[in-house]
Amino acid sequence: MRRHASANRQPGRTGAPAGFTLIELVMVIVVISISGVLLAGMFREAIGTYRFVDVEADLLQQARFAEERIARELRRLRDGTSVTTAGAQTFAFVDRDAVPIVVSWNGTKGTDLLFTRNGVSQRLAGSVDSLAFSYFKEDGSAAVPLVAPSSTDIRRVAVYIRLARGGQSIATLGAAALRSL
Repeated sequence: MRRHASANRQPGRTGAPAGFTLIELVMVIVVISISGVLLAGMFREAIGTYRFVDVEADLLQQARFAEERIARELRRLRDGTSVTTAGAQTFAFVDRDAVPIVVSWNGTKGTDLLFTRNGVSQRLAGSVDSLAFSYFKEDGSAAVPLVAPSSTDIRRVAVYIRLARGGQSIATLGAAALRSL
C-alpha cells in the first residue's frame, strides 16, 4: 500500500498540498482589514490631538506676546498726567518720547487686539474673545478708570485676555506696574 500512495504523488512534491485555501485567504484579509481600521482610527485621533495642541499653543503664544508688549509699553508711561483713556477695553497714554499709544479691542468676539503707536496700528493678538483692563492704586485698592487726560492714581494695570478659535480657548491674566509715575 505504501507504494500505491507514493505512486499518486507528483515528482518533486513532498506530502503537503500546495497553496492556501479560500478560507485561509479570507481570514487573512479580514484580520488585515480590522487592523487597518484600528490603525486608521488611532491615526485620526493623533492628528486631531496634534491640531488641538497646535491651536492651543498658538493662542497661548499670542496671548503672552500681547501681555508682554502691553506691560513693556506701560512701563514707558511719561508721567501721571499722560494717561488719556483708561477704560475696560481701551488704554491710551503718551509715552516718554511723547508718542501716543493705544491698546484697544472693539468688543466683538473674534476680532483683533490692536496696538496703535503714533497712529499706526498693528495686531497684538487675533481671535480675541474677551479683554478687560483693571486698574489699581499704590495700596492695591481699585483705581477709578479715566476718559480724559488728568492726573491719575493708577499705579498697576491688570490685563485679562481670552482668545478663542475652533472651539478652544486660552485665558491669561497679567499685570504691569507703571514705573515712571
